[in-house]
Amino acid sequence: MKKVLFCNLLFLMVFCFVSCATVAKTENYENIRKNSSAAFAELEGKEPAASEENRTVETAFDEAGSGEEPLFAAVLKGTGTGEDEKSAKNDALSQLANSIVADIVSKTVITQEERDGKYTESLKNDILIRSNVFLKGVLFTKPAKKEGFVEVTAFMTQNSIVNTITYLLKTMPEDIETLSPEKYDDVLTMIYLSYSLLYAVSERQVPEREKYIAALSALKAEIEKLASHGSIYFQTASDAKGNVEIDGKSYELNKKIFLKPANYKFSVKLDGYRNINGAVNLFKGDKKFVEIPLVPELAGNHEIFLKVESQVEMTGEIEKALLDFGIVPTQKEELPHKVAVVVKTASVQVEGYERMTVSVDIETFKNGEKFKIAHYDHKPFFVTAQNKNEKVKDESRKVALAVVKKFLSSIDLKAFFDVPE
Repeated sequence: MKKVLFCNLLFLMVFCFVSCATVAKTENYENIRKNSSAAFAELEGKEPAASEENRTVETAFDEAGSGEEPLFAAVLKGTGTGEDEKSAKNDALSQLANSIVADIVSKTVITQEERDGKYTESLKNDILIRSNVFLKGVLFTKPAKKEGFVEVTAFMTQNSIVNTITYLLKTMPEDIETLSPEKYDDVLTMIYLSYSLLYAVSERQVPEREKYIAALSALKAEIEKLASHGSIYFQTASDAKGNVEIDGKSYELNKKIFLKPANYKFSVKLDGYRNINGAVNLFKGDKKFVEIPLVPELAGNHEIFLKVESQVEMTGEIEKALLDFGIVPTQKEELPHKVAVVVKTASVQVEGYERMTVSVDIETFKNGEKFKIAHYDHKPFFVTAQNKNEKVKDESRKVALAVVKKFLSSIDLKAFFDVPE
């Protein structure tokens, strides 16, 4: 009898301890959430100081539509291209998402960033997929028709950034401990997006910015304590048919997968493409992003004329990338299939440093007609006089190779080479 009473008493003590700890954690989160919301509520509705740098959104939109630069009201912007207006807008939104998270690496405001260097890609993907939920007030310029493609710029102003942060904090759930991993992941994305947006606004534009950063830091730290799962997103072409197997269980591609922290082996199997195997180590709160290159199982050798224009020698690397896709690069100009890769670098002086950018243009031709084109601007990087040459070579080769692989994964190679199904 005494043993039973002792066990019951011990159970009650443990239950009370866990319950009290849970209540304390929930109350702490709720207090911090309310404080953060109240802090940002002060900013809502405040107009920016009138200046040439802070014109109205309407003025910026009109200027953007007429092709004049710069967009004075834009704090963040991304320019996209595509075959039509819709695809150009989607690309512009992707580039805008990229600019939003660009400061994360340099400021390391997200704890998981250093684990595998892929966190920004995952956050960008989350923002892009749910842009209608997470981003408020994104504007687009009028589409500009270029030779063979359409160009559009997506941008956010100071007001839309502040309003977005305020909106995200207001919609934070009161009790996140009862949320499913999917809903909890949305909360993580909302807080990290708020953090990234706040870093995009200058101290002059938002006085006492550090106070708001501190409020978000406290909320972010409290939310991260409550993580129980991690997520991984395997991205491939939307029309590719297949799945990913993780430890013997099958999952859909292009959908977020939530798993308990552990080491996992995976295998991606796609109809008509080579299988891809790998491993991933998942932590609590992780957001892993894996982009799957589509390497078709092409029968026979398919020759293509390759032309590479670049100040940095990289023909060998690009030839190897083509071979990996079952394509044999040659210098026979009479071939019906051609690919041209143009890599350019540009620089500007910034406070004693030189800021470099790398752009890549790719064009494919079939029987003398353009099959598909792509333009890519890599995010800027800084160099000094001592490391400039090596840094430019390394970045140019790395960027060009990544763009070529992504481009080859995005086009229908079977249609390009007229390979029967």
